[in-house]
Amino acid sequence: MIRNFVKTIRQLTSKGGIEGYFAIKYAEFAKNTEEMRREYKRLAEKVATCIEKGRLLEIGSGPGYVAIELSKLRSFEITGLDISEAMIEIAKRNAKDADAEVEFRLGDAANMPFEDNTFDFIVSSGSLHHWKDLVRVFNEMHRTLKTKGKVLICDVRRDASKEELNKIAEKVDSLIMRWGLRHSIKESYIKEEIVDLIAKTKFKKCKITETPIDLEIWLEK
Repeated sequence: MIRNFVKTIRQLTSKGGIEGYFAIKYAEFAKNTEEMRREYKRLAEKVATCIEKGRLLEIGSGPGYVAIELSKLRSFEITGLDISEAMIEIAKRNAKDADAEVEFRLGDAANMPFEDNTFDFIVSSGSLHHWKDLVRVFNEMHRTLKTKGKVLICDVRRDASKEELNKIAEKVDSLIMRWGLRHSIKESYIKEEIVDLIAKTKFKKCKITETPIDLEIWLEK
């Protein structure tokens, strides 16, 4: 116990600080949780059914697992974008370990470091509730998408029932990750809010589907 405590203190006071500590913990959790691994693979397969080739962007790529799964399916040119320097470092190591050809870039989704009409498809999972200015991020997606390009955004929904939330929480054996899940739910959106926000953006084609705990937002330029 003392050894783990000392390790935690060292991580919190390291170069990455609190951000680095939570990046490491989330990456470990994502790697070692079977359900999370299945979800990354499922999302990658869903994207691959929509596009056979081209340039893909993952926003909020975190430890890089969705992008890495995508690289296994087709010869995509894949870029992962994340605002966390610690996550970018972790994702680069994971891609190297997996021998995956993925580029990871540090940057803000509200001001993306890409030219207009760059990507054929944009995907994001579990990131939307972190965005401070959703309209601006959506418009940045529109700007960097090619004509007819598509977007898939998946995130938790605030109106998920306690029963459904508890089902998920029971499968999480980490106190930090359980806290993170409940915090994410609290900060997330409901379908009607997203519909209103997208109406303020440049996107005209939008479809939103609901699962017991998630929203799937489909957009097309």
